[in-house]
Amino acid sequence: MPHLEEAIRKAIHLGSIIFPVATVFFYRVYGPEGRIFLASILAMLAVVLLMLDLLKARHKPFKSLIYGVFGKVLRKNELQGGMTASTIVVASAAFTILIFREPIAVAALVFLSLGDSAAALVGKHLGRIRLVGRRTLEGSLASLSACLLGSMAILWTGPDFGWGITPVVLLAGSVAATLSELFDLPLDDNFRIPVFAGLVMELVLPG
Repeated sequence: MPHLEEAIRKAIHLGSIIFPVATVFFYRVYGPEGRIFLASILAMLAVVLLMLDLLKARHKPFKSLIYGVFGKVLRKNELQGGMTASTIVVASAAFTILIFREPIAVAALVFLSLGDSAAALVGKHLGRIRLVGRRTLEGSLASLSACLLGSMAILWTGPDFGWGITPVVLLAGSVAATLSELFDLPLDDNFRIPVFAGLVMELVLPG
């Protein structure tokens, strides 16, 4: 049941919403230094996950264990020894939190969690109009809509945190995230979505 497996994968992917939430928490508790603290924790976690990926690729008993436990939700290339999406998501979260200002990092990670999941679920179930590769118009519109909904939540809560982020900045970031998901580039989409969206928002947001 490939559609069910994809739905499970994206439900797990939605769990990455914990990263922007954690970013807000660490900033509130530790101040600007919280960015370094959280990014360091996530970077170390990414290293651990990478080591497990290498072990999975080189140690058959461990690969069999991973296949037995997670075989239903891992993609073919991940089962064959490729880096798992979770490793890339954690690494991209660490990088995004480290290089961008708090509201930009939060927005970029929200776009990754919501936009990428919406694009995959809608594209695979309802997608009919092909755009690029296996990407569909319906999936891209779902991604953009999810990013815009996330943007509304950020605009609503932003004043409580002293964020000067504007609708124009979030709109630019939503479009950048959607285009990053649409076009296949050398970087994995779990990495390029928050990084490209963050770069665009940094260019648009003054100060």
